[in-house]
Amino acid sequence: MTSCKMVDHCHFRYQFVSKSVFLFRFSSFILYSMLIIGLYSIFIQANELIKDPLYKEFLEFAIKYKKPYIFRENSKNGSLTNSNSYTYNNSESVLHFRFTIFKENVARANLLNNETKNVLSPVYGVNKFADISPMEFKAKYLTGLKHRNGRKTVRPINGIVSFQVKDTRNLAPPRKFDWREKGVVNPIMDQGSCGACWAFSVVETIESMYAIQQNTTSPPHLSVQELIDCDSKNMGCVGGDIQEACDWAQQHCVVWADSYPLTDKTDTCKRLPPETPCVHLKSCNAAKYVDNESTLLDLIAEHGPIAVAIDATTWHNYVGGIIQYHCSETLNHAVQIVGYNLEGDVPYYIIRNSWGSDFGDNGYVYVKYGGNVCGLANLVVSLDTVRTLDKR
Repeated sequence: MTSCKMVDHCHFRYQFVSKSVFLFRFSSFILYSMLIIGLYSIFIQANELIKDPLYKEFLEFAIKYKKPYIFRENSKNGSLTNSNSYTYNNSESVLHFRFTIFKENVARANLLNNETKNVLSPVYGVNKFADISPMEFKAKYLTGLKHRNGRKTVRPINGIVSFQVKDTRNLAPPRKFDWREKGVVNPIMDQGSCGACWAFSVVETIESMYAIQQNTTSPPHLSVQELIDCDSKNMGCVGGDIQEACDWAQQHCVVWADSYPLTDKTDTCKRLPPETPCVHLKSCNAAKYVDNESTLLDLIAEHGPIAVAIDATTWHNYVGGIIQYHCSETLNHAVQIVGYNLEGDVPYYIIRNSWGSDFGDNGYVYVKYGGNVCGLANLVVSLDTVRTLDKR
């Protein structure tokens, strides 16, 4: 009886072990098969990528801009100047996704270029935004300009300039004028992922106007971050209004950047000591120059750089040239105009952007003069400064 029980027990153990071994082997087979299929799929995708004629251009683009799906930081300091600090990062799914978007952007740029009407038309192509979709571009770079309800009405300018400028009624404005040549325009800045174009454009204009009106050898570097954090009528990196920003600067003042450094993120407003030096505004004016852009030229040449709102939708693919079309009057970005050029077949404004010097023409964009192209004459902010004073 005992031996029978032992036999039954042994038989049961044998069956259990056999089933366990079978299940283990079967599971291993399934996992192995999935791995093989996955690797084969990656190989097929990689093979398709390599065969694509645009893949080499895409890799060159990704390496040039050190895209994270190509590079991963390998050194503690992460110095971008040291090529050995970065190594290839195997992320096939992200690579394939970004390459697909890259191809779509190239196709869109070619379509826009095919619609050009002359050799001075804007040139669209591969820039640093070539791997992000229009939706991503809009979310990151075209949400920074917001109009608050109840703000003061922007009044039209009818043949007059609201600031004291030279009498130009019998004189045409200069054929070209560029405030960069006068040494009153600071280097291009990069707002990064912070949607504070409203603050950048206004502070840049304050810097230039201070250099012009206070006759300094170079413009000061003022704090954009102070407006981002402290202008309660605007919304920091979420967005803001250039008229509200100018009003805030006039009611308060703007300190030097080294007293309130840029972080490119919204933070709590820092209260600085009363003796902190800052620039006060004497006046701030917002106006429309639609159908009266000749007066806008007078303002730029005789008074100084200005901040404007503009439609920058197609700047997603912009690499150079004069923008004459492919835009609307839907204002979604803020920039500084530092000059113009009426010589040549297509007159244009010189626009200082805040997306870094690796965008456009060393950070600058050119938009056709006349016809309110891209809505740039709908909201123009100009200002006067006074001498440096204490914070309060």
